[in-house]
Amino acid sequence: MASKTSAPKQPRPAPKKAPPAARKTPKAAAAKAASKPAPAAKARLPAKLPSARKVVRSVAKAIETSPVGKAGALTSAVLRTRRAGLLSRRVRNKIVVVTGASSGIGEDCALKLAAAGATVILAARTPQKLHDTLAKIEARGGKAFAYACDLSDMADCERFIEKVLAEHRHVDILINNAGRSIRRSVKASFDRFHDFERTMQLNYFGALKLIFGFAPMMLARKSGHIINISSIGVLASPPRFSAYVASKAALDAFSWCAAPEFADANVRFTTINMPLVRTPMIAPTKLYDALPALSPDAAAEMVMSAVIDKPKRVATGLGLTGAVAQAVAPGLSEFVLNQAFRLFPDSAAARGAGDAEGEPAPRSPADLARKLFAQVFSGVHW
Repeated sequence: MASKTSAPKQPRPAPKKAPPAARKTPKAAAAKAASKPAPAAKARLPAKLPSARKVVRSVAKAIETSPVGKAGALTSAVLRTRRAGLLSRRVRNKIVVVTGASSGIGEDCALKLAAAGATVILAARTPQKLHDTLAKIEARGGKAFAYACDLSDMADCERFIEKVLAEHRHVDILINNAGRSIRRSVKASFDRFHDFERTMQLNYFGALKLIFGFAPMMLARKSGHIINISSIGVLASPPRFSAYVASKAALDAFSWCAAPEFADANVRFTTINMPLVRTPMIAPTKLYDALPALSPDAAAEMVMSAVIDKPKRVATGLGLTGAVAQAVAPGLSEFVLNQAFRLFPDSAAARGAGDAEGEPAPRSPADLARKLFAQVFSGVHW
């Protein structure tokens, strides 16, 4: 019988091994999971980053509410109380004339002086606004008298002086605060000579008329203080303010010349080179919204410091820096001021109605920085 032979068994193929890259060890899996961004991570990011202004406000708020901020506020309040006491000792029962007293710096000065016990003579052009300031002073228990007067009219100045001297006999402190500002380039002023006449009439001749009216009695009594509110522009010479700055510089120069003549009679002059202040005078110029400015209260505090200490000059660091720069490096100073001239064009009103020429002024610090960068590096390609 034929025997059955069985076919040899084929060996089973060995299972294929996964390539090394495909192997998943626990460590590799964990590393891969960690490298993938979590689905919820993107949702946590803010849709829009806060603006720089909001960031500054948040930081300022945090500082104010911190222990250091509270301590600073307390110190400031204590110093203000101390200064109020010094001011009261200086002006109590004194007669103080404040021009431009119907708004802004003049109104704040009048309120502070009346609160310190002075008899305040309020002078301004608009009777209704003047009486509003008078009502505020009387409501707070102060003493004041209001006289409507156009200080750019010399005849009106004489009438005002005669009335004040007739009713109050003398003036202890004169604060020449009223002023007119015109922002217009020289090129746009060739046919506007009256701009220079108007600024000189109020800022220089009006103030000078009051000094000439009240100084004789100050000299006779050997006591008096004349405070002239000038401008930081006299120190820094900003372009487009030639009419305004020239009129203020004239009053500054007069005061510096007259002061030595009056010194031995105990009649003092103080010039305050006031920086930019948020008052109705600058409101029409929208580009000032992008620039730092003092509040009327802070500006009035500068005037109160002058009343207390009787310094020759009150100025900010920025103003003094401008004056030093012009004296030490006039060429560099002129370059910087030229950039400012190009950065802030004449307003439509300054160029004349219907004149569409000129670029819009920067409306924010960011716009200002971008335009300044473009000017300084004009012709340089990055």
